[in-house]
Amino acid sequence: MKRPANLKSALFWMLLLTFGLWTLTSPAQNNSALPPNDTPASENSDDKAGSPGPASEKSPTALVPVVIEFEQDEEDDSEVSFDERINQWAAKGVEHLANVLFKKVGASERKQIIYRNAELFYRQSEGLTSDFQILGGDDQSLTEQDIEAGLKAGRFNETKIASGTLSIGGAEAMKIEYVTRLVKKETYIQDEAGVFRAKLPMLEQLSETDTLSESEIDAALQAGLLTLDDDGNHIQVIEDGGMPFVVVWLACGAVFFTIFMKGVNFWGVRHAIEVVRGKFDNPDEEGEVTHMQALASALSATVGLGNIAGVTIAMTMGGPGAFFWMMMCGLFGMTSKFVECTLGQKYRRIKEDGSVLGGPMAYLPQGLQELGVGPLGVILGFLFTCMCIMGSFGGGNMFQSNQAGQQMLTMFQAEDRAELANLNAQIKQAGADNNTEQILELDSQREALKAEMDDFGDTFKMGFGLIMATLVAIVIIGGIKSIGKVAERIVPAMCLIYIIACLWVILMNLTEIPSLISMIFTEAFNPEAFGGGLVGVLVIGVQRAAFSNEAGVGSAAIVHSAAKTDEPIREGFVALLEPFIDTIVVCSMTALVILITGAWNNTDWIVEQGLAGTSLTSEAFESVLPWFPYILTLAVVLFAFSTMISWSYYGERCWENLFGGSKFSVYTYKAIFIVAVFMGANISLGAVLDFSDMMILCMAFPNVLGLVLLSPKVRRDLADYWRRYKAGEFKTYK
Repeated sequence: MKRPANLKSALFWMLLLTFGLWTLTSPAQNNSALPPNDTPASENSDDKAGSPGPASEKSPTALVPVVIEFEQDEEDDSEVSFDERINQWAAKGVEHLANVLFKKVGASERKQIIYRNAELFYRQSEGLTSDFQILGGDDQSLTEQDIEAGLKAGRFNETKIASGTLSIGGAEAMKIEYVTRLVKKETYIQDEAGVFRAKLPMLEQLSETDTLSESEIDAALQAGLLTLDDDGNHIQVIEDGGMPFVVVWLACGAVFFTIFMKGVNFWGVRHAIEVVRGKFDNPDEEGEVTHMQALASALSATVGLGNIAGVTIAMTMGGPGAFFWMMMCGLFGMTSKFVECTLGQKYRRIKEDGSVLGGPMAYLPQGLQELGVGPLGVILGFLFTCMCIMGSFGGGNMFQSNQAGQQMLTMFQAEDRAELANLNAQIKQAGADNNTEQILELDSQREALKAEMDDFGDTFKMGFGLIMATLVAIVIIGGIKSIGKVAERIVPAMCLIYIIACLWVILMNLTEIPSLISMIFTEAFNPEAFGGGLVGVLVIGVQRAAFSNEAGVGSAAIVHSAAKTDEPIREGFVALLEPFIDTIVVCSMTALVILITGAWNNTDWIVEQGLAGTSLTSEAFESVLPWFPYILTLAVVLFAFSTMISWSYYGERCWENLFGGSKFSVYTYKAIFIVAVFMGANISLGAVLDFSDMMILCMAFPNVLGLVLLSPKVRRDLADYWRRYKAGEFKTYK
């Protein structure tokens, strides 16, 4: 029985309100008492990472227990803006969701020690004209001007002079102003032999030479150089390895479907290509788009930043072998797409105007009703619908607009950024030379340049957001037919542009390809592989693939349900090509370029410059193709645009399922979506976007559960379809 839209909408708002109250009232970690930066080792201070300045390793300076208590200004609730309140609310929601989504399955426990030696320069608050003295060291002192210059040069962990209360040993506490400078900070992990080894900054490796013996640990503890946990323990127990629960959920589902469907992802590819080429396209069949348009629309929502950044992240964390497991996850994920998109077609609803409503919000309640568990289906479908709507505004909209705008702005400000980098280098050198006057002069130039860049950036983002919102509006007002036509042109174009750039690099280094491919396979099964051995590499590869192709999330079934066909299984064959194109074809291009350029283990890029993800990929390409940043900018903008128009359809179908299909309801959603495009380019609501992104991952829980329960129906339909196909019962049109 179909439930009225007003009841569903009421449940939606009740669910949202309940979750909001839960996040507001449930306890979360309170970090308000933590210092903002690295501080001298103490008996009660937690460690926080800072920006270490140029300092050489020396003997410990803190020889007696030091306690620093940090003054906290009382927050004035009246000064907290509306968007800050929303962001705080979303941050709590993100914390709760992360505890579920990213709960590690199969994690082991390891012991770690955090060694931190920092110098403290301080003065008593009552004597503000005095110089800053170093704690526990020589008679070295710094004037306030020296401190200000050092802060601007990045020599201290703070960005401004901090205040607190200092107690040395049992002496009476005094109020101070201070800054800190990091001398050394290392994390030591206990290996299987019981030795504490320094954790290297790349590939989850442990140092062979930098170790701590028991006597060295005791000495460091007595000197106050080890970070203590809340219980006062200097040896902390941490989780090691394991796989996020949501990734296990998606991966297990993919393996199950592949086995249960007898490997359709392998033997069905040839037929899938026949269908996409239009061999069986009957223009008189019900639906709104062709097979090719449905495939392009679904691909436009998945082919994007994950293909550019995801592979790079996997290989910098797990080495070349991680990509092999990405490909394996992509292969198995093909069957997940096959099952969910077949069901999307099977249970779709054709409305009087010829438009289609299908996807998990349709097949979960209807399909499970047929199995006699209708209430479960209603609950799963409702949860999916709510999550998809929220996800469409964040990861499918505002995040895309924001990233595209930032990439365009980076390209337009390339010369200014180069000048800014030059000023930073000069300031750093002046800091090393202790040239206070030059630091202050260069800093004034830097601040003026930053202000100029910020002014231009604000104006640019306003214009970019307006243009992007207008273009999105032009496409989505026309519905899925318009979206399909645009996606049919954009997706092949953007994939082709990116692949050509990759092939250019590959062909220039053709002789290296055989050995690089061999490295991918050998490192994938190497027990001593980078990234924590065989299991660690496997976990990293599977995790990045799951986030890249979204197989099992259920979103693709919404657009595939609109394809013109009377054979649900046929559309399932089309859908299984998506992870193949997304993960195996496009990601393979990125992987080979990353290997050719050596970006995956380039210490200068990863450690010294802090590059990761898209920025590291761009640097890798630019080292071979100086003009690649322009190609990357074009690709990011096209990826973002195509993702937004596809997710607008996903969200619209779920919105209609929840609030009804009246013109007012549908155009209300589209208006909100268009406004969100503009907002995404102009504002920063980090936690809100994180919350929305997590909604997309949460969609996998109700969807995969429903797919498992409904998979016997798909298997029977597949056997019947394949029998008729082999018997030549299907009419061809090309």
